[in-house]
Amino acid sequence: MLKFNFKPMFAARGIDRPVGFLRKLGVSPYTSSYIARNKVTTLRLEPLEQMCLWLNCTPHDFMEWEPDVKIADPSKYELSKLIREKKIVILSEELRGLSLEKLERIHKFIEDTKKEG
Repeated sequence: MLKFNFKPMFAARGIDRPVGFLRKLGVSPYTSSYIARNKVTTLRLEPLEQMCLWLNCTPHDFMEWEPDVKIADPSKYELSKLIREKKIVILSEELRGLSLEKLERIHKFIEDTKKEG
């Protein structure tokens, strides 16, 4: 089944209160609540575009595919690119406890990556 999954992007961007974030973008309370709980099955393009602009991502980043058990080899379909690992990365937690030297190396990597952009 093809579905939306917003939680990994919110976590990656440090948004711990997605409803408030979405409300600031002008998304209705009802839709904001559904998005925050990953209960949305349809979404107008306007709020999707707003989220992509604010989070600097693409709609692809919010989509995932869980193949039906009847599909013998999901990897032969292009949709397999949307099969996501279930881990949600919270960068602040990943960085906690690292030495200053390692944090400086990570910072340099980030700065170099931005320059490539």
